[in-house]
Amino acid sequence: MRWYLPLIGLALSLQTSLALAAPAAGLLARLKLPLPKPAAPLFAANGLGQTSLNTQLSASPEDLLIRLKTELTAQGYKERQINTVVGAWGFNLVMEPPGGTSVDGTPADKVALLVAQAAAIAPGRLNLNLRFEASGR
Repeated sequence: MRWYLPLIGLALSLQTSLALAAPAAGLLARLKLPLPKPAAPLFAANGLGQTSLNTQLSASPEDLLIRLKTELTAQGYKERQINTVVGAWGFNLVMEPPGGTSVDGTPADKVALLVAQAAAIAPGRLNLNLRFEASGR
């Protein structure tokens, strides 16, 4: 019985000293998004965790981009402005997760980024996709 105590102590110290990565699907599901209804999860072959959120909605690219940036910034995400592009065709938005957030499956030499892309599919109608991708530092 006494030999259990050192093992329990070791387990507790490892648990508190190692940062555990969160699954991409869980992080995506917890996002608060300015959408009329929740975005549906779907398979994403190139995304971390092979999952993304996808929805279609009525909005202009400019208005949706502003609303997404505002909401995600309030949740601790930080925009990579160099990657932000917007036009009548849609937009591309890349944001760094809040400090201390790590996404499961991110290679050691990369960082996880939240990618939001919208594509115009009809006048005033957008398809929005959000996913985590691994990128160089």
